[in-house]
Amino acid sequence: MTLHIDTVLSEVDAALENRRFAELKERLCGMEVADLADLLESVPSAKGLLLFRLLPKDTAIEVFEMMEGGHREELLAAFSDGEVAELMENMSDDDRTALFDEMPAKTVKKLLRLLSPEERTLANRLLDYADGTAGRVMTPEYVDLRVRMTVEEAIERIRRLAPSKETIYSCFVVDDTRRLVGVVELEELILVRAGTPVEEVMDDAPVSVATDTDQEEVARILSKYDRQALPVVDRQGLLVGIVTWDDVLDIVEEEATEDFHRMAGISPTEESYLETGILALARKRLTWLLICIVTETMTSSVLKGYSDALERMVALAFFIPLLIDTGGNAGTQAATLMIRGMTLGEIRKKDLFRVLSREVVTGLLLGGVLGLIALIRVSFMGLDGGVALTVALALVTVVSLGNLAGVCLPLIARLFRIDPAVMSGPFITTIVDVIGIMVYFEIAHLILGL
Repeated sequence: MTLHIDTVLSEVDAALENRRFAELKERLCGMEVADLADLLESVPSAKGLLLFRLLPKDTAIEVFEMMEGGHREELLAAFSDGEVAELMENMSDDDRTALFDEMPAKTVKKLLRLLSPEERTLANRLLDYADGTAGRVMTPEYVDLRVRMTVEEAIERIRRLAPSKETIYSCFVVDDTRRLVGVVELEELILVRAGTPVEEVMDDAPVSVATDTDQEEVARILSKYDRQALPVVDRQGLLVGIVTWDDVLDIVEEEATEDFHRMAGISPTEESYLETGILALARKRLTWLLICIVTETMTSSVLKGYSDALERMVALAFFIPLLIDTGGNAGTQAATLMIRGMTLGEIRKKDLFRVLSREVVTGLLLGGVLGLIALIRVSFMGLDGGVALTVALALVTVVSLGNLAGVCLPLIARLFRIDPAVMSGPFITTIVDVIGIMVYFEIAHLILGL
């Protein structure tokens, strides 16, 4: 059932106005954690603090973990040091690390001092891993089983550890040195005899990732092998944590948002749109707009170079917007397909020739159809047949070149360890604009003799 936030807000306001706190607490306790997070983000900070204090401890921690960064910081600012310490102490390690990533270093140092020595050591260890890696997003809250255990002993250990662990459905088997040697599902343990050795039930070739594996690659591997959790090992193969499917959902959302921003020519931002200041929004958009202005001067220079041809055949200017818009869009389409294929692992270096040949053929097909339409359009305008042929051939060429640019530029970016998403949108459009205009006037020179 979908929560109607306005209805709940009315109920909350009525209960607060009449000081029916017990009734309000009961109403809040009956709501889903995700809905409670939305509710607290929808009310002023003072009211949100009051509602938060009405929640049971375990529920409050879950709600806090699901809230957006800015709202969480408002709550922390209103808490006493003791309340902050209790909240930080009981948060899951991966969510706490994500929260620290969003905060200024000075604030993080203060929060770390409030943690117990054990939790502080753990938090510092996770923060030491590079941002965007498996080590940074993993959690050490997993169930580990010894290779020599029986199924009965394993189930008893799972039962004992379950309340404090992220997941119990996938359990990870280690040897006496804590080296990862296998993985076993809870379902498999339940279905076999109690005295069966765990070693006989486990998968002894577990899929794992290293602490320095890029988080995007972690998401791809977990999706490929359809796992609920992936073990994370250090350079010695020792088990140090796991990445769960809910962590991967956050990773996918973060990476998709970052790619959308880059493809639109916007520097990625950590905060949501409404939490980002206007000056920050302008600054993140301005960079690429300035780059576009600089690169578009190349287009102006090319047009100036062909000014004589334009003066002799003014009709050629009518179709410049058509050519550069079509070529730029074709390039962006190809780049989008290319970036998606590379991200999902569908396209590798060995596929380069195949991809190029496919895009050349696709470009010729698309350009041929568009060129035919342009030929008919120019003819209906009563212009010279040579102009019609020039526009048609230029469209075929520009669309084909746009496709090739859309394929090659993301590959070049990956080769230089740059995010391929940077090479789409405004960047490709600008490059195709310059090349398209040059091609257009060169074809006009050959056909019309300008």
